[in-house]
Amino acid sequence: MAAIAVLPEDVARVALDLPLRANLSALENIALIPLYQRHYDAAESTRQAQAMLDQLGHAGIALLRDPDMTPAERFVTQLARALILKRPRLVIDRPGAMLYDEPYPAFIGQLAAREDMTGTWEIYDFSWNQVLYNQALDSE
Repeated sequence: MAAIAVLPEDVARVALDLPLRANLSALENIALIPLYQRHYDAAESTRQAQAMLDQLGHAGIALLRDPDMTPAERFVTQLARALILKRPRLVIDRPGAMLYDEPYPAFIGQLAAREDMTGTWEIYDFSWNQVLYNQALDSE
């Protein structure tokens, strides 16, 4: 897992050490990416963020702030923030530590199987958990 710290620029990442901003809603946390990295205006950034939540099937969490979210809602927000970068690879670092309220391999598999999900999804975790993800992501 030390290799995660040196991932190339074409990789988006979801991890515990990349937390949400607690004072912002899910929508605002996601909209920060196109706003500051792609220099879109606030209206377009918000539109893109809402579209990402819609795509993930979690439009209802848009107005929730981090302290008001369940772990699964927080994970979806972090995932949307990573996916909005539109990079070809997505790395999820130890999802069990973030998704302790869901059967997480199946939850991740359902998100990855949603329409319009592109790119390669990789999960970094302890070796004894790898078989769980192989089943969830290979069932697409």
